[in-house]
Amino acid sequence: MPAAPVSENNGISTGSIVPFDSEKHAGLGLNRTRLRHFTATRHAFAISLPEFFYAARHYPLVFVKSENNEMRASVITGLRGAENLFVDARGDWLDQAYVPGYVRRFPFYVVDGPDGSTGKKMIMVDESGLEESDDPFFDAAGEATDKWRAQEGLIADFIAAENRTVEFTARMAELDLLEAFDARVNPEQQNSMHVTGMYRVSEDRLNRLPAKTIKAMMLRGELSRVYAHLISLENFAKLLDLSAVDD
Repeated sequence: MPAAPVSENNGISTGSIVPFDSEKHAGLGLNRTRLRHFTATRHAFAISLPEFFYAARHYPLVFVKSENNEMRASVITGLRGAENLFVDARGDWLDQAYVPGYVRRFPFYVVDGPDGSTGKKMIMVDESGLEESDDPFFDAAGEATDKWRAQEGLIADFIAAENRTVEFTARMAELDLLEAFDARVNPEQQNSMHVTGMYRVSEDRLNRLPAKTIKAMMLRGELSRVYAHLISLENFAKLLDLSAVDD
């Protein structure tokens, strides 16, 4: 099977991404058909530091390079491009699978403010992910609904979690802990898979860190996330099993 490269492009769809406006987008709610397409046609999703323990139960958790050459944490949901093995035929997530916050906040995205300041964020929306709805984010008068208040809270949590994750991955890179690797799943069999473009924490480099550094990582809650990441790599075998069922 040809190698399936993993890249981080923020998962932004090809729809129209514009600033979210309570008046312009009044009366619109989530387009679930678009959400299903969004989730079913990707084999990697960004993941945040607080989600590591939940995600590690189901997916391989790896690091990939973003378009601006920064490391990002991601979960792998498929062994081929545009393949998510954790959704059903309709594109809905399987009941037992953890749904990343990155998916749950769709169709909204967060970008730096107009002045480029990372401290000021703008909420953007993929307009193809919206449709006329009886359950809108803002009502016809432009007033926020309970649905929007819940979504806004999710977005705020996502921003805070993303900031922590960026700090974590930057620290892993500064400590020179990340190494490139390819996943060759079931290499001796005819249905073997090869996934490329990923990085993992090197256990050898981790073990050679000074005790003071290890303690600091432990106190910040980083060491436990590193081990969750390393253990999660065993889930590549699970992906192969799921891929065989789909075939």
